[in-house]
Amino acid sequence: LLVDAPAGSAEIYLFGAHVTAWTPQGGNPVLFTSKRARFDGETAIRGGVPLCLPWFSVGPQGTSRPKHGWARIMNWTLRSVEATSEGGVRALLSLDHDAVSALYDVTVGKSLTMSLSLRNAGNGPRLVEAALHTYLAVHDVTAGVLTGLEGAEYTEDGVSGRVQTGPLRVTGPIDRIYRSEAPVRVTDPGNDRAIVVGSTGSPTTIVWNPWSRGASQIADLADDEFASFVCVETAAARQDAPVIDPGASWSMSSVIATEPAAPL
Repeated sequence: LLVDAPAGSAEIYLFGAHVTAWTPQGGNPVLFTSKRARFDGETAIRGGVPLCLPWFSVGPQGTSRPKHGWARIMNWTLRSVEATSEGGVRALLSLDHDAVSALYDVTVGKSLTMSLSLRNAGNGPRLVEAALHTYLAVHDVTAGVLTGLEGAEYTEDGVSGRVQTGPLRVTGPIDRIYRSEAPVRVTDPGNDRAIVVGSTGSPTTIVWNPWSRGASQIADLADDEFASFVCVETAAARQDAPVIDPGASWSMSSVIATEPAAPL
């Protein structure tokens, strides 16, 4: 689905309900997608906003397969497309699988809004994890600063209970699961902007970058591309994963926007 609206443009694949590009009108691309990403209808697309559900990574018990769930490697149904009053476009996609009914509402405009709703279509309570695994495009990941996570508890390398002290700089491999739903601001001085990721109903924020060593082990990511993105993921995972009762629904949303860089 190619969106070219007065307020912004985007690209959305029905495979995985995957937003691979978004550019606000008059701005630079905000999402990173690897030049080595595979579009074979089988492999999860590297970059953009992969949908991880109904589990994150290999799940709470470490035994779930495929990694990051089935939603990002299945074909979704496009339910509707409509113009918005703000000069944007709203698309609604759906997927029913394994007793989970998913609705995904994507609104493209001056900001990018992604709302995910999950309904338990099974007979018993269902623990789910979900993440909007957003790859933010930056000119140089080492030049930016992430704020908004100060004071938040996080888990990394299997160690929990750590607390973020001050702003976060990415200077090496990072894979942190924060217990935070506060907005995160990513400065991007090379593009003279900041990217702000806000969320609703999302108790977890994940920050990830594989760095050079990790990138060299990822076949669909060029070795030097790690410097061009940072993942700031809106999520509900691990101890903050919701349990959905039969017939009940749960939802979370993310809003991504850009703002001019703060004056020096």
